[in-house]
Amino acid sequence: MDAKGDNKIKATVAALALVGATLAAVGPVHVVGHAVIAGRATPIAASTNECTDKSYALRNWKVTGTHTWYYNGAGAPASVAGTALTAITSASNTVAKGRNRCGLPTDLPTTYSYAGTSTAKAQISAEATCTGNDNRSVVSWGALPPSYLAYTCTYFRANGTVLASDVLIDNVANAWFTTLPASCRLIYDLETTMAHERLHTAGLAHVSQSTSAAQTMAPSSGPCNTGRRLLGAGDYAGLKAIANRG
Repeated sequence: MDAKGDNKIKATVAALALVGATLAAVGPVHVVGHAVIAGRATPIAASTNECTDKSYALRNWKVTGTHTWYYNGAGAPASVAGTALTAITSASNTVAKGRNRCGLPTDLPTTYSYAGTSTAKAQISAEATCTGNDNRSVVSWGALPPSYLAYTCTYFRANGTVLASDVLIDNVANAWFTTLPASCRLIYDLETTMAHERLHTAGLAHVSQSTSAAQTMAPSSGPCNTGRRLLGAGDYAGLKAIANRG
């Protein structure tokens, strides 16, 4: 990646840190939004520390028991329209059970349950703001700022109970795949992106891009890369910390 591209990502990461740090009260319900950034040049490869780096950052909510979600496929790009739901479901199950690259037990006590299609849309604006809570967790497609691959808004009570978590996937500025094409350039893996967003729903925040790029919770995702579909050691440690939290 050239210096200009690197500086752009750093600036976007800084902006997202401010967004993620802003906690807006909506009556007795709180909401926090998080994005994953599109890396525009060299794919971000997995590194040798993916199973030794146990870095993670927590937010103040957690998914307990079963998290029920819906899918609205309207606006899905033709390249993934027929396979998107499978990729989203796989990513959801990866986070629910802690499927990982490091041979660690997949024994987390949560379930992400697909409840069917919906005409409802993720309540997220094209400017990446959370616009309301209908108590239904929806994954849908729509416009986002060009540097954002996807955006998650999680609504929760003061005691940390998640009420709903919407995900909006960009369908304007970024191209998608669910099976890595033979000739790949500036196309992004839907399953990797959704694993990142589902970790936000679970209660994880971003880790450092410079020291933990191999973790799924690194804030930037490179094109043509499927290496972070499963969790790294830090992602897994974060989920275990959430599970063990009272």
